[in-house]
Amino acid sequence: MFVIVVSFSLLLFLALAGADLLVENINSDELNNMGVEKKS
Repeated sequence: MFVIVVSFSLLLFLALAGADLLVENINSDELNNMGVEKKS
């Protein structure tokens, strides 16, 4: 049971990290194309 919980947590973390990277890549390219400047 513990192994299942740990595995699920790792998968969730990787999914969130991947989503953040994907959003960063989209923001830098797509928002510039739409004329929206990214606020840092």
